[in-house]
Amino acid sequence: MPLGCDLSWVCIKQVGLFQLTMNFVRYYPIASLAFFLFWVWKKGYFQRFRIQEAFPRWDRIRYEIIQSAVTLFVFTAIGLSVFIGRKAGILPGEIYRDASKYGGWPYMLLTIVLVTIWHETWFYWMHRLVHRKALYRHIHLVHHKSTNPSPLAAYNFHALEAFLEGIYLVFFTCVMPMHYGILLGHTFYAMVMNIWWHLGYEFFPSWWATHPIFKWINTSTHHNMHHAKFDGNYSLYFNFWDRIMGTNFPDYEKHFAEVTARRRKLKAGSAVTV
Repeated sequence: MPLGCDLSWVCIKQVGLFQLTMNFVRYYPIASLAFFLFWVWKKGYFQRFRIQEAFPRWDRIRYEIIQSAVTLFVFTAIGLSVFIGRKAGILPGEIYRDASKYGGWPYMLLTIVLVTIWHETWFYWMHRLVHRKALYRHIHLVHHKSTNPSPLAAYNFHALEAFLEGIYLVFFTCVMPMHYGILLGHTFYAMVMNIWWHLGYEFFPSWWATHPIFKWINTSTHHNMHHAKFDGNYSLYFNFWDRIMGTNFPDYEKHFAEVTARRRKLKAGSAVTV
């Protein structure tokens, strides 16, 4: 973000352009690279890792690409609004750059842990909210049109859902000052994990979903099932809220075992070229 900016119109445009560019330059190249590698170039080689063996139609993928731009514009609008609100003294909170502030690295590491927990909690309950019948068909259905999502579905949201997806950071930074580098790192990590969950391929080992420790970390299969079956598997990074609230699909672990077993079967034979 441009340093030393004030509330002049020139500065507001610079900040907005910077945020918009950063959002587009981060998302599309990484999501497109994942798509090209797994869905085009090495499609045959990676077929054994597919969660759903079939591939969606190209018109669905084009829709994901276009609708993702809506989300990126909304994220930019949120960031720009926060900048204006804090410069005007209307919005509390702080994004700081001096790493020695607030006790240095111990505080910065604490914010990493807390923002991850908060994001997980916010996402789970927001996700369940937009699955309510009154909201689903008006908001979340846009995302769920991708029943067999590609990496480019990661940001395929209705504008209102994009707002709900991004506003958690505003709430967090109103309560806890956050270092600028930590903020960028967190948003980059969140984006990459979102692309990963929508990849359509499962690379985790067969014991992952039943391991006493690793079962608490979500898999691509977990979120892919949510797209295919809708009402379950709502969580984000971790399988904590789904497990304690009983919202995992009952056959999640069985389905994960089937996906990884198919991988072993195809590896024992020959790679499928599609």
